[in-house]
Amino acid sequence: MKITRIHKLYISNFLTGLVFWYGIEKLFMRSIGINAIGVGVATSVFLIFNLIFDIPAGILADKWSRKGVLAISALALAICSILLGASHGLLLYAFGEIFYGVYVVSTSGTYSAITYDILHEENRSDLYSKIAGRAYALFLAGAGVANIASGFIANHYGYRTTYFITVVSCLLNVMLLLTIREPIFHKKEKKERVLKQLKEVSVTISKIKLLRSLVIVLTVLAISELFKSEFGQLYMLRYFSSPQIIGLLWAAYAFTWSLGSLIAHRFRARMNTLIICTVVPFIIMSLVDNWFSVVLFMFQAVAAAAFINQTETRIQENTPSSVRASILSVVATLGRAISIPASFVLGWLFRNYDALVALRFVAVIACITLLYWLWVSRQIDGQGKTRIANKSRNTQVETIMP
Repeated sequence: MKITRIHKLYISNFLTGLVFWYGIEKLFMRSIGINAIGVGVATSVFLIFNLIFDIPAGILADKWSRKGVLAISALALAICSILLGASHGLLLYAFGEIFYGVYVVSTSGTYSAITYDILHEENRSDLYSKIAGRAYALFLAGAGVANIASGFIANHYGYRTTYFITVVSCLLNVMLLLTIREPIFHKKEKKERVLKQLKEVSVTISKIKLLRSLVIVLTVLAISELFKSEFGQLYMLRYFSSPQIIGLLWAAYAFTWSLGSLIAHRFRARMNTLIICTVVPFIIMSLVDNWFSVVLFMFQAVAAAAFINQTETRIQENTPSSVRASILSVVATLGRAISIPASFVLGWLFRNYDALVALRFVAVIACITLLYWLWVSRQIDGQGKTRIANKSRNTQVETIMP
């Protein structure tokens, strides 16, 4: 069977997720004396870097080479893994987070953009949601496999080993990415005045009520994603303590997120359902203080993954290829901007109170977000489709109503 560009992207996504230290990161940080406040500080360094460089990285991907930027991201992840694994305190760990930031900003929107462009070049762009879901599911499958292994590797060979063996998958990914033939049609589009194009498209999206509302909801829910990704392991330590169990739970988290990406295309017309299922588990978790909360944690991951997939699909469909990665970077930047102060608040709540109080803070934010969406959705006509003319480009932008 011929290995296509999409197949290579599938493999690359799996290798990108094959990070063996994700499952035990917070346990390692605790072992070298980094407390919850330190976790917040390290996270803030990473988020501030992303806030500054996310949009420039998206523009670089649009103007230079998407596979080149992805190769840089894999190399940065390798350097990050070495620095983090060699850390004995917060200073070097925070410095390593800068390279993790390079990895994140370089992949933010770039995998999605190159996938959509390849499909567009092959006249299969209508399959984007399904294929992007599969690709992200493979990324999470890689993370799941690595998370399962992480607890056992850490138990037998030490926490640091999980960081150093991650370098292997990163270098394999670099070599694979360099073999992909990049789609050329987006390079033929006008590239001058990219910032002006970015502004025009952003203004267009802001004028579309549904997309504007989705961006607001996605931005605010970045706080809940911050809680899960950066403080989730500390929360799980409330109910479980061994590295093997935390690794397995983090693998389950990756697999449930993967499931959400795989089934997302089936909920294309059910945005209300996805948002409700994304928010309600946090509300219940804040009231139930036992192991069942971890089950709800996993269920929420499924809904959140599907919601993010469908939101991103709408952005892809409404954005010109020449600035597609840039627009996705703008959306990511908004979420990171609100996550910076939230990381300090969550770290303070974890240190001075406990995980349940931090969770209740997140639940309140999620509840407000849900009420906002329910209020806005009543004002949006839920029947059929609305076409909005983009007069500046003499094109039409289509939005799918909930």
